[in-house]
Amino acid sequence: MKLFMKGFIIGLGKIIPGVSGSVIAIRLNVYEKMIDALNSLFKHFKENSSFLIKLGSGIILAILCGSHVLLSLLNLFPHFLPFLFFLLIATGIPTIWKETHNYLFAFFSFIIYLFIFYFPNLNIAHNYFLMGFLEAITTIIPGISGTALFMSLGMYDELLSFFAHLSFLQIDKLLPFSLGLFLGALILIRFINYCFKKYHSQTYGVILGFLLGSMLIMIIKR
Repeated sequence: MKLFMKGFIIGLGKIIPGVSGSVIAIRLNVYEKMIDALNSLFKHFKENSSFLIKLGSGIILAILCGSHVLLSLLNLFPHFLPFLFFLLIATGIPTIWKETHNYLFAFFSFIIYLFIFYFPNLNIAHNYFLMGFLEAITTIIPGISGTALFMSLGMYDELLSFFAHLSFLQIDKLLPFSLGLFLGALILIRFINYCFKKYHSQTYGVILGFLLGSMLIMIIKR
């Protein structure tokens, strides 16, 4: 139940604008375990699959159920929910800060994050394969807010509607989205796992920069 609730909180973080679900996962001390479990799923299948099912079911339920009520809650409490997640992320900064001494990496990733967020709108609406691929990137790479990125690209409302009305009847959207998500996850999980094992401090430096950039965007957007 504890893992399920952590997954639910991570899922809510994924769909609230300006919040990074993977940063919430780091704050809840499940991110590295999640990446390791996905990367070595069949090596310790029973343990890894149990962990991922419990955590993943919470994430999925939060996304599916939360998408229905999120717009209403944000209209009623436009600042309260993001503020709660802002505090949750902010309290995790000291933990991440201790994991790195590569502040130059943090600085450059901070600049890159701001560039990504303010990248001009592209005409990529209705491209569900690309949406799935970007969803994988923003889910796996800590500090990059998927909702912030999708909003900057003009895709957020369409994606939120897709999650809220998700069904197998939407196979023309579900299939390309799933393929993009799977391909992106397959590539990035191995890459992130390699970075943590070989360049632990530098990786956390990049995460710190993305995290600070995400928090700045949340303040600006409020």
